[in-house]
Amino acid sequence: MIRHLRRFAVLWLLGWAVAVAAQDANITQPVADLERLLAAEPLVIESAQSSRPTAKGDITLRAEVSFGGAPAMRVKLRKAEPGADMFNNVPRYDLAAYELQKLFLDPAEYVVPPTALRFVVLADFTKHQADVARTFHSADQVLAVVQVWLSEIAAPADVYNAIRFDADPRYARHVGQMNILTHLIEHRDANLGNFLIGKAEVGARVFSIDHGVAFASIDSDRGDAWKDIRVKRLPADAVARLRDLTLPVLQQRLGVLAQWRLEGSRYVVAPLGPNLASHRGVRRSDKDLQMGLTTKEIASIDWLRTRLLKRIDAGEITLVPAAK
Repeated sequence: MIRHLRRFAVLWLLGWAVAVAAQDANITQPVADLERLLAAEPLVIESAQSSRPTAKGDITLRAEVSFGGAPAMRVKLRKAEPGADMFNNVPRYDLAAYELQKLFLDPAEYVVPPTALRFVVLADFTKHQADVARTFHSADQVLAVVQVWLSEIAAPADVYNAIRFDADPRYARHVGQMNILTHLIEHRDANLGNFLIGKAEVGARVFSIDHGVAFASIDSDRGDAWKDIRVKRLPADAVARLRDLTLPVLQQRLGVLAQWRLEGSRYVVAPLGPNLASHRGVRRSDKDLQMGLTTKEIASIDWLRTRLLKRIDAGEITLVPAAK
């Protein structure tokens, strides 16, 4: 009997180790390195094609991109429309979702893959997507969302499976982490392909990759299954970090997300500075361009955070400690 128990324990540990390794099959480099590549290293688009050719109106590209002369890597590349603030295409929302998760998750468990905003020369972009225009008249560039492409994944109709949630604690943990984020940003686009799951049979990691219809977006007909808390249990450590957040911290971290300065006809990355206009998401002053969440959008996050904590304290949602 003892021999069988030992054998079971060994097999369980091996299975857990495989599952943990499989979780990183999509994010194969340190997150900090990927952030730097996506945001700042010289970019060359080697090839690109529509990410979902059968989806009407889809403008997202699956691109092979070389950063700083390194071998090409696959990324999601999504152009901004002129002005960078159109329904279902608000680049600052994609970056805001990525940055918000950092306030309650560790890099190894991010549910939004490494994401950055950067300008691409218009002539280079039009080689791979014809209907592209300058984002701002003052620069011959296109603002784009650049995000690590997830390859080892599946796109089921719904990444949440109640039976699996009850049987697989690590999978349940990842789903809970994602649901916290989607609730705080009021995600309103549950279309197939926006939520992905790793291929690991045990402990699969889940991802949210498109946040154009979130935060202060108007209501849409794209499905809002993830706008509310769908699950009955949430990770205790993530919730503990939510309790430590305050409105000033959210304003400091999310009020200014990206900044550039116009040099000639090109915007170049600039250090984050003081908020140029907290009531607007896209801010321009002289040669400076800045993007971030508005005061109203940040206040909404804090209100949802507070309301979620009240529900937890009332016993409506159970907290699950992280496995040791």
